[in-house]
Amino acid sequence: MIRKGVLLTVLTVLAVSMLHSPLSARNDTAEWAEKLKKMEQIWVFDGSGIHNVGNLQMHVTNWGCFGSYPSSNWPTAEFPSAQWPANSGTEYLYIAGLWIGAKKGGIPVVSTSAYEIEFRPPGIENPEAKIYRAFEGIQSGARLPSPDDDDKDGVSDEDWQNGIDDDGDGLIDEDFGAIGKQMFTCWTTDDDPTSVQVNPEHTPLHLFIRQESYQWEEEQFYDFVGIEYKIKNYGSDIIEDLYIGFFADGDAGKRDREQYWTDDCTGLFEGIRCAQKGENEIPVRLSVAYFYDKDGDDGACTGYFGIIFLGHDIDPLGENAPKTVGLTSYQNFSGDQPYENGGDPTNDFQRYELMSKTQKDRNAEVPRDYRMMMATGPFRELLPDSSMILQVAFVCGEGLDGMLDAAASATMAFQGNWFDIDGNPQTGIDGRETPVPGPVSGIVADSCAAGGDLELLSAARGEIIWINNDCRNEIELWENTECAKGDATFSDFQTGVDGKETQVNWLVGSAPPPPNMRLLPGDNKVVVMWDNFSEVTPDVSTLELDFEGYRIWRADGWTRPMGTSVLSGPPRNLWQLIEERDIMNGVRPDIDFRYPISEIRDNRRGWQYVPLEGLDGKDAIIRLFEESVWYSPLDTVPCPPGLSNDECDTLEAMARYNLGFEGGLQYYKFIDESVHNGMHYFYSVTAYDHMLSGGVPIRVGKFGDSSSNFMYISPLSDPQDAEEYDDDEVYVVPNPATAATMSPWQLDPNMDDPTGIKVEFRNLPLCRNTVRIFTMAGDLVEILYHDGASAGQRGTLVWDLVSRNGQNVTSGVYLFAVEPEDDRFEKVIGKFVIIR
Repeated sequence: MIRKGVLLTVLTVLAVSMLHSPLSARNDTAEWAEKLKKMEQIWVFDGSGIHNVGNLQMHVTNWGCFGSYPSSNWPTAEFPSAQWPANSGTEYLYIAGLWIGAKKGGIPVVSTSAYEIEFRPPGIENPEAKIYRAFEGIQSGARLPSPDDDDKDGVSDEDWQNGIDDDGDGLIDEDFGAIGKQMFTCWTTDDDPTSVQVNPEHTPLHLFIRQESYQWEEEQFYDFVGIEYKIKNYGSDIIEDLYIGFFADGDAGKRDREQYWTDDCTGLFEGIRCAQKGENEIPVRLSVAYFYDKDGDDGACTGYFGIIFLGHDIDPLGENAPKTVGLTSYQNFSGDQPYENGGDPTNDFQRYELMSKTQKDRNAEVPRDYRMMMATGPFRELLPDSSMILQVAFVCGEGLDGMLDAAASATMAFQGNWFDIDGNPQTGIDGRETPVPGPVSGIVADSCAAGGDLELLSAARGEIIWINNDCRNEIELWENTECAKGDATFSDFQTGVDGKETQVNWLVGSAPPPPNMRLLPGDNKVVVMWDNFSEVTPDVSTLELDFEGYRIWRADGWTRPMGTSVLSGPPRNLWQLIEERDIMNGVRPDIDFRYPISEIRDNRRGWQYVPLEGLDGKDAIIRLFEESVWYSPLDTVPCPPGLSNDECDTLEAMARYNLGFEGGLQYYKFIDESVHNGMHYFYSVTAYDHMLSGGVPIRVGKFGDSSSNFMYISPLSDPQDAEEYDDDEVYVVPNPATAATMSPWQLDPNMDDPTGIKVEFRNLPLCRNTVRIFTMAGDLVEILYHDGASAGQRGTLVWDLVSRNGQNVTSGVYLFAVEPEDDRFEKVIGKFVIIR
């Protein structure tokens, strides 16, 4: 069995080393080494694929896995793997990934994402094979029930998010369906040359996997991550006797505990659970495989983490696929036993045997380190150039009940809603929701028909009949007495009614999407800027413009707990609301924000951004942008000298907004002066909506979550300009630098910042500077470089107290010399004290 310490070596050989050295005897050439170097640019190791708008933070890879390999030297190990609650440092997953098994020439073949990484981004010939990001409301991302043909070419969602012009119209990613408040898209294949090279026993099935994952911010839906796989046979052979599976190595525990993964348990829940839908509870059917920490680590790890299959291809006749959605196999393994004694499978014959078993293991309640595999099938065949779908969710909650509640919410979100898209009143009626293409004969239209009067239907080739394939499930759920159904009727449990023949999955009524945000550091202040995207985006469920107001949040006191970063954000308990305003419509709080920031009303400064404030000739520049957009609306306005690209982008968007053109935006600005230089802050701007009655706002509706739209910043001292330069104002903070004086901004160490501490050189000149640090004996300790014109440095330079030799410096008095490149500034020499 492969486990943490050994897995490090195996993974390093199979992937990381592959990326850094030409390990192949068959291709041990400079050309191959160059190819591998380019491949490293495709594998996403930077932590950018982290679902972080909800309470379950998950790391997404572009090689088919979910998880970050915690407690290893894998490049992603320090990122959240499946961390719940968000930013708590408590993990529930080592790694998980897709398995697809089939028979090729009668021989079992299985392509895997974990542990063996056989699904991979498809090579250097496809540099676009990275992770793409989107969210509901994004331009070109419309989907049903909204008009979803973004490019008006008569075809919907034909150019999915992959950086490629899929439909040959000269545009890229201009028509796709965006789902959730955070959506990641990537793709892999199982026949990349490196996959075969690193895994010599691997026999590719020639599969193309399109992977999408989704997350929401609302409390009812923020404890799960939804996933959809589109599995395409892009080879020339028919794939037969196919099974789809999911492998997971669940590790529950606090990251800072030694071998926290050794006392886990795993199990399977199959049954009915109540899900909240409006004011009512709706029973839903669940099959969830899960992990948990047996003793809860003294209250530090009390959650359960589960994986649920929500949807896949079905065949009402049971000939080509399972009749209904569900698991056909659940297997768990532990320890270092051989496969025959209950250990992990080690070859494709064993993997396929597990996937094809119509058996479900008993719950494993003896604390150990467990893995598990869940699968469904068989699917008789997958023809060349044809596809199938698998929908899955990762869920987490407090205890078994909390996890099942999250699974029920995930199921409800996945089920979405039904709509009449084809405009045909004869489809989606009488409870008949499932189309069956001909030729077929003698098909029962509704096996639950009243009085047992079974109608038999037939269809010729090219014809479609509609049947009620889920009637027994509908009746069982309706007759369930454990859920408070309220005023729901049986039709609320039916599909295929009122002419609604099309199910739209992953449809969640939610708060307006958060605005696009930008932070600017200042001297003991932070400037928060955002656009009006939240105001102009209709609700994805009701299609109404129901924006009400904005909330501004700040998080202080973040210490970067193990397994977190500025990308994953702060724990929820650190967020504090610092400002809230809304439109003036009688819905509280009724505090206006739509007036210029230069105006003060009722002791409140407006939020409306005024561009180029204080600049001579600003009106002429604004007029220039509006005239350029008016006469050349399809062109980008050239950026005048002296303005930054960000300023020009803002001016062009505002010009389009003022002229009523597509792509126009309004901007807002808030200045927070209650902060301190060098400290760590997160900011978030969220939106909320109102409820409508007869088209009139009556009360506040749904609120966006602070974790859905955050950015990190540390305020910086201003650089000194030449006219007012005072070299006495260049100094080090704190001085002396002690454990106590550095503790307010100290962070937990990580691989990029091994000390977690710092001192700051402040008020440096507005130019490029070289800072040299010496001991009192004149020994050079470190050389640092600074650019006072950089927005990321301004007048501040940070040092982590590590010498140029990579060693932590000792206690003592140190000298520093600031050497400006601009001759208008004098050289500065100063000193500071470090006390360890």
